[in-house]
Amino acid sequence: MAMANVTTGDALLFRHDTSVTPNRIGVIGYDSVATPAALRDVRASPCAARAMLRLTDAPPGWSLALDAAHAHPLLIDALEDLSHADSQQVVVRIQRALNTLPDTGGAMEFRGLPVVVRDAWVVQLPGERLVVARAARLRNLEAAAHEELRLAVLEGDQLRYVARVAGDEETVESWDLLAALMIQGHPWLAIAREGVGSLQLELVARDDTRWHSVWRSDALVCGVSK
Repeated sequence: MAMANVTTGDALLFRHDTSVTPNRIGVIGYDSVATPAALRDVRASPCAARAMLRLTDAPPGWSLALDAAHAHPLLIDALEDLSHADSQQVVVRIQRALNTLPDTGGAMEFRGLPVVVRDAWVVQLPGERLVVARAARLRNLEAAAHEELRLAVLEGDQLRYVARVAGDEETVESWDLLAALMIQGHPWLAIAREGVGSLQLELVARDDTRWHSVWRSDALVCGVSK
């Protein structure tokens, strides 16, 4: 798997996590189509841990390159693509669900603060819809602001997966949904985890019983943005 570089149109290859070059490279985004792309070359840059995968015939707007023989993309509607009424309904569902979570441990400093939905995506599965959300709570301090971010997956109005990070607002790690995939009959989410000088690709999947993180790439630390 490789993550799109939005500036060059090439892809950042996770070299340490890639054993072979796939025979069929497909590039995907938020639609349900994997577009074939030809491999032009692989360059040993930007650093030893990574390589630049250069493609031809890749359309604009793609976010993830992968072996198209084993994964099928799902349609994703971003919050801004929905009607105003539908988007408001999705936001309210997310806020209600996240407000039911108890505050314990490091989350206690954010107790009572409102949840702000930063991003939300509706994933269209056969016969059902998932909502993936990135939400935040912010606590202003004298010298800096502390932020808590949560990545959540909802089925209906029920929270099925929640990940949490917290720290200084300027440095706290964040998430971005790159694509949703159907693999062997189960939905998978490809997520970019980005911090200051670091970038990881994470896969979160639903098996027969629950949602959980199934894989993370090694962290990019050679100072190149995605």
